[in-house]
Amino acid sequence: MALPKISSPTFETTLPSTGDKIYYRPFLVKEEKILLLAKETGETNEVYNAIKQVINNCVMHDSFSIDKCATFDLEYLFIKIRAVSVGNIVKFKVTDSDDGIEYDLELDLNEVEIQKKEDYSNKLELDENIGLIMRYPSPAVSEKIKDKTDVTEITYELIKSCIDAVWDENDVYPWDQEPKEEQDQFLEMLPVEHYKKVSSFFQNMPKIEHVVEYENSTGKKKKAVFRNLNDFFMLG
Repeated sequence: MALPKISSPTFETTLPSTGDKIYYRPFLVKEEKILLLAKETGETNEVYNAIKQVINNCVMHDSFSIDKCATFDLEYLFIKIRAVSVGNIVKFKVTDSDDGIEYDLELDLNEVEIQKKEDYSNKLELDENIGLIMRYPSPAVSEKIKDKTDVTEITYELIKSCIDAVWDENDVYPWDQEPKEEQDQFLEMLPVEHYKKVSSFFQNMPKIEHVVEYENSTGKKKKAVFRNLNDFFMLG
């Protein structure tokens, strides 16, 4: 006789990059094991792959692809799944840089949101006649550039991988339909000021950032800032 199966609750959130509704469940013991093993290794790649696997397991959309979603969507989804799985209140300690005292603090994961500038857009106008439609960096793009160490090369490959289309007054040209040689020629022929404008797309991209404030023993107001996925993963 088969044992009864326990059903999991379903939660809903909105992807920051697209506004699409996403349904997900809490992670189970099998996913918690994946996360704990990755945490024990302390290896960045192991942690990243574990988080990807858990999100892929917990998101309840057949068409969802973790390798194609924006990296800040990935961070956001993990925080949401973590909150409903083991609790939204996370206790942590921080050693103050001024008085050297260790303080017990709390972080509410439900308060963590994507920070996005009001004028930020994935549509870049290079001049009055030509522009780009960009896509956000994804885990697949991160995988492509992970072994590169030269900043110039990383920036070039990042831009090349994240152009979705080029437009002018006559038409829109899907980037992925262009031969590699045409793509390289287009980028290499860009004026320097245009290239810098494209680079700024990544510098100003939406991101996870959350601040927990506290007061140290001298009465000074201090902040504990969480800026990336690893900061949240290592909590608790």
